[in-house]
Amino acid sequence: MHSQPNTLSESSGPPEIRPEEIVLDELIGSGSFGKVYKGRCRQKAVAVKILHKQQFDPQTLAVFRKEVYLMSKIYHPNVCLFMGAVTIPGKLMILTEMVPKGNMETLLHDEKINLPLPLRMRMARDAALGVLWLHESSPTFIHRDLKTSNLLVDENMRVKICDFGLSTVKPQRHQMLKDQTTAKGTPLFMAPEVMMFREFNESSDVYSFGIVLWEILTRQEPFSQFRALDEFRQAVCVRHERPIIPPDTLDSLRRLIERCWDKDPTRRPTFREIVVALEHIIVEAAITDARGREFWKRYFLTENTVPWDNFVDSFCDWFKIPTRATVEKGTIPHLNLKCLKAVLAEVPKTEGHGAHGVDPDHVVPLEKFGRILEFFGPLQEGILDSIREMLQQRWFHGELDTVDAAERLNGQPPGSFLIRFSTTNVGCYTISSVATDGTIRHQRVQHHSGKGFVFQNVLFPRISDLVASTFNVALSVPNYKFMSIFLNAAGVGYPLDQKYG
Repeated sequence: MHSQPNTLSESSGPPEIRPEEIVLDELIGSGSFGKVYKGRCRQKAVAVKILHKQQFDPQTLAVFRKEVYLMSKIYHPNVCLFMGAVTIPGKLMILTEMVPKGNMETLLHDEKINLPLPLRMRMARDAALGVLWLHESSPTFIHRDLKTSNLLVDENMRVKICDFGLSTVKPQRHQMLKDQTTAKGTPLFMAPEVMMFREFNESSDVYSFGIVLWEILTRQEPFSQFRALDEFRQAVCVRHERPIIPPDTLDSLRRLIERCWDKDPTRRPTFREIVVALEHIIVEAAITDARGREFWKRYFLTENTVPWDNFVDSFCDWFKIPTRATVEKGTIPHLNLKCLKAVLAEVPKTEGHGAHGVDPDHVVPLEKFGRILEFFGPLQEGILDSIREMLQQRWFHGELDTVDAAERLNGQPPGSFLIRFSTTNVGCYTISSVATDGTIRHQRVQHHSGKGFVFQNVLFPRISDLVASTFNVALSVPNYKFMSIFLNAAGVGYPLDQKYG
């Protein structure tokens, strides 16, 4: 760690921990600055970093204590919480909060862990928010070792930056820094100007974040083709080689990565700009429909979930149609909004909702809005009618997995069927039916947005046309959840007894 020496008075020193207060458990990590153990202090689970170097001269020890003190003043949800330190030579330790899911590198490279792109981009935004806080603090912190192993993940998949062992403090905001003998950081993520012992500033963290962002995107190790450091340095610093960005990458994400790792530090974005860019990228990763993206960005750019009331009011404003407060109950527009809520809104996954008989508030998650547009889109006039017309079909069951579909068909006569959203291919539908031998089969229906539905190589304008030509509607398994929306409707232009028999 580097800064101007400054001896602290006792009153301004770091939160001091006595060595005997710490109980060490298993080793959970090791880096260039020290080993990290799971431990306990004052009955609280903590992460304990024991420094490799334990003997400092008085001046260096004063610097260490100064910077530990500065770290203790950083409070941000995306920066790992500093809890105290042992500053006795020979027993130097740093205590931080224990973050339960480990580091992002481990998660990314575990193929068994499902990490959809919108989630990974939110995790990238978390990291960017943490670095932004460091860069705009006073004094400014430059992390100097940004990499996925230094991004910790909590139980809610929120990312927190850790490991300030190599961080540099800038006493003056516009000051340039320079290493004299050894470049600090991890070579794979190190900015070219740092590797070449040139002047650097916060933009060196931006370069590192570009490599981090590539790893978050691809879930692969960067620069895996290099084994020798000299060859690697030549490729990155002289030939300006960078990891290959997959061809199907979102254009906005590709541009951000390339800007971050630009060879010219002055052309790299700030972390404030990175956060804004990632807000747009998150929406684009979750929603493929162009108008859907435009809608979400206009009303909810920085939100991952939106209260149903806010969403539906904005939806009505977007289409310039009557709102919930003004629409007449029992009419087609009223039913349209009820059907929209039935497919979009869900109860938040937090404790306490719905307790004591209280009807919980509903929310619309960003990803779910994107999925529903895959099934019913594009987002244009008539989409509400399409949703209502689908939900009023007795055979449509919406979100239903293969096991539950089989359970609903179990014991039904051959020819019985239901239609549901595909659980494996977003935008497609699945017809689950009972074959003549009593077995249950699942057949896919491709949805081509704005064109129709393909089943067994035949294009149908609507799924109801497919059903009418292929199945006996009398053998459909009814979905009472959706049917109940229409049972009390009056004056909606169709006889309910004929719809549901």
